[in-house]
Amino acid sequence: MEDVVAIRGNRTVKRLGALIALGAAAFLMLMKAHTAYGAGGLALNTDYPGISVKPGDNLNIPVMLENGTGSSLNADVKVSSMPEGWEGYLQGGSYQISRIHVKNGNEGGEMTLHVTVPKELTEGSYTVEVSAFAGEGIADTLPITFMVNEANAGKGSFTSEYPQQEGTAGTNFSFSATLINNGLKQASYSLSSNAPAGWSVSFTPTGESTKVAAIEVESGVSKGMTVSVTPPEGVPAGEYNISCSAVSAEETLSTDLKVVITGSYGLTVGTPDDRLSFDAYAGRTSDVTLTVKNTGNVDLENITLNSSLPAGWTVSYNMENNLIPSIPAGGSVDVVAHVKPGSESITGDYVNSFTAQCDQTQGSADFRVSVKTKTVWGIVAVVIILCTAGGLGYVFRKYGRR
Repeated sequence: MEDVVAIRGNRTVKRLGALIALGAAAFLMLMKAHTAYGAGGLALNTDYPGISVKPGDNLNIPVMLENGTGSSLNADVKVSSMPEGWEGYLQGGSYQISRIHVKNGNEGGEMTLHVTVPKELTEGSYTVEVSAFAGEGIADTLPITFMVNEANAGKGSFTSEYPQQEGTAGTNFSFSATLINNGLKQASYSLSSNAPAGWSVSFTPTGESTKVAAIEVESGVSKGMTVSVTPPEGVPAGEYNISCSAVSAEETLSTDLKVVITGSYGLTVGTPDDRLSFDAYAGRTSDVTLTVKNTGNVDLENITLNSSLPAGWTVSYNMENNLIPSIPAGGSVDVVAHVKPGSESITGDYVNSFTAQCDQTQGSADFRVSVKTKTVWGIVAVVIILCTAGGLGYVFRKYGRR
């Protein structure tokens, strides 16, 4: 009986040992298979894991996903981490993708990471992460670092050495400006300004004589230029802000200029039709219209009218006390002058000078006056001649046939 029990016990132990051995073998095989599958795993990589960028850049970065698991598989892919304000996605072929089929081995799968950098950005280092996942333990993450240095964060620059100048109306202002391209490639900049209406602004590269509307600047190079600013005639005194821009495909740069127009004064005397001559008769009053113009950029007040005439002549104006109360900057006033040559004036040409004057300035003009006298005896002679001719006609009619 004991032998039977011993035999059965041995069989049980053997069976138990066989089961344990079988389980251990199965476990080892499973572990071996899992290790082989996950040892190689997935690997994300790119040729340029660190890139310098500028605000507003749009980047296309090739990304490779390699499969070392021993068999082809489908992997979920995504942009798993992105700085605030940045935008990005993965593209495969012509599609935006979230999953990619990856063959085993070195061939792998190709993707493109599209990244849009915000237009407003401070200096520093920024990281974007791309992730791939095909099951537990079969995953990888690729960090890509984007560096923004001080030059790139500030883009290029467009500056003027002396951005504020002053002068009277009619002054031509010249500003010395410098345009710097901090980009990684040559750029073409269009040049423009927002000057007030009537103002003229032009750009001339340093060392050249030709005005330009655009300029090419190599990467990392600065270009000097002269910004010429011409205000319109008679511009009022005051401060004028002029912003000049340099615009390329990747950035817009600007520099702010200021022109201070100081007061300028001027008066001219003329006529509505610009004729500086008129006819007059001795002893009789003739009228001439004078145009008094304020050619400055400041309003003028209390403009007095004066004249320089030959002896015996007189002049008066249709203005009380020969005074013009005010003329605005750029404005004009018409005045009628009543000119009376002396009664003893003989026929001929005379010069009359008219002057408009105020505390700040004055203007004058010389007029040629053609004086004519009354021909009373000439009229009498004409009457005598007519009478004589009539008498002779009568005599010829009466005695002509005898």
